[in-house]
Amino acid sequence: MLAARTLSSSILVVGITAVLAAQAPVLDVKLGLWENTIVTNIGGMAMPQMDTSKMPPEQAAKMAEAMKAMTGGRTVTEKNCLTKEDLANESFMMPKDNKMTCTRTVTTNTKAVFAADVNCTGERTVKGQINVESLSGGNAFKGAMKMATTSGTQTINLNMAMSGKYLGPDCGDVK
Repeated sequence: MLAARTLSSSILVVGITAVLAAQAPVLDVKLGLWENTIVTNIGGMAMPQMDTSKMPPEQAAKMAEAMKAMTGGRTVTEKNCLTKEDLANESFMMPKDNKMTCTRTVTTNTKAVFAADVNCTGERTVKGQINVESLSGGNAFKGAMKMATTSGTQTINLNMAMSGKYLGPDCGDVK
């Protein structure tokens, strides 16, 4: 009887370990310094209605451009260091907000593609999908992140197109 319990416990531990290990991305990307570009578009924000009819044309154009900048097409390019620990971390490609608890359900985990559904609860809810594809033998990637965040009665849709290129194994002082 004791041997059966021990065997059962061992199988359970091995099974849980296999599930946890399967959650770590096996995406074929090189470790080291990367240059990443993220283009963010936001939809669903309740923007204040502005009457620009009484403004000079130049001021009205600046106001329209400012409003557009708040909701879409924001591009950020930055360098960061990808480590083995980053890929192994359960929070890889997860929203970072200590006021929420997030779970990730991996739907595809191959050397070519990592895809997951994300569900966060807390001060607000966030639901969405992440998809990252390795390119050029691990020297580049492209991906997309589509999230809907709800706070109260307002839902904001966040769409991000991501791309990156490998710069080399030495990260220098880049984190």
